[in-house]
Amino acid sequence: MKSRILSLMIVVAALAAFYRSQVIAAGHDRSFNVYDNMFYRGKPDTTKNGLLVSNILYENKIWPNDENYGKLPDKKTFETLVRQHISNPGPLVIDIEKLPLKGSPEIAHQHMEVLATLAVWAHEAAPGKTIGFYGTNTLSKVAAADFGYAHELARHVDAFFPPLYTFDDDRQAWQQHAEDAVAEAHRLDPDKPVYCYLWPQYHDGTAKQFQYVDASYWKFQLETAHRLAGGAVLWSPSRYDWDDTTGWWAATQEFMRTIRIKP
Repeated sequence: MKSRILSLMIVVAALAAFYRSQVIAAGHDRSFNVYDNMFYRGKPDTTKNGLLVSNILYENKIWPNDENYGKLPDKKTFETLVRQHISNPGPLVIDIEKLPLKGSPEIAHQHMEVLATLAVWAHEAAPGKTIGFYGTNTLSKVAAADFGYAHELARHVDAFFPPLYTFDDDRQAWQQHAEDAVAEAHRLDPDKPVYCYLWPQYHDGTAKQFQYVDASYWKFQLETAHRLAGGAVLWSPSRYDWDDTTGWWAATQEFMRTIRIKP
């Protein structure tokens, strides 16, 4: 059994290296959409700069107060909820972070079945809409032993949405994480697009938590996402005021001008 698991891990690692090389080589030969999923107070109209407004459905809307969390909700109620959250032109991202595809085979399979069913229902409620799950604990950082569950769930989504947030100023480490995340998504399904979640603030629990990323580092993240993925989703919580004094928004505007004149 151990030898089989080791062999699988070797195969997964080899595939990761292959897909990483493919996404790095992809370059700029495709369109790249930037979606606005930011909730800053006082945020300007970003559509004037070419961003497309995205949609997100949080798990606390599906299971208010965590009641019956993880159990399938009433289908009609869920479909109504989906229709209430698809008014913007961008994709619908379903953010469920406490049903990880790991643990015992029984638990991982149960979680996968619930998530897959919700994806099917969402497609029925919003035909033609791009639908996927926010990456944390679903379709990102999947252990080799749980790859089968993630691969099955990937069949029910249209795109992948891995988070690539900022924890420190180590650009090389951030880039490696981005390459690994995109390669992992391509292992699950090489034909589906990857949209990287970016947040112009440092993640909570870090030395610079909630400080805004400076223009240079933010430009690096945008350009890396452009090189690796099919698009990016800019996210923020709603408890902060819009603050572009570090230059991150000016860098975003310049980036949008740049990609509009490239093939």
